[in-house]
Amino acid sequence: MNFSILHVVGIIIGIILSLLYWYKKGQFTDNILKNNVYLIAIWGGLVGYVVFDLVKSALKKRL
Repeated sequence: MNFSILHVVGIIIGIILSLLYWYKKGQFTDNILKNNVYLIAIWGGLVGYVVFDLVKSALKKRL
């Protein structure tokens, strides 16, 4: 598992965006994922990691 600074950036951006979404839209919903700030932060971190891992592998293939 190659864990780089790009992955850390992806996790941080994912958490920030998911918390902004929770604050604006998901705070008062009945959905368990949307109204729980901890779960949505974990979800955002995972999605950020996966997205930036895909970006990293695409950049590696291109070079």
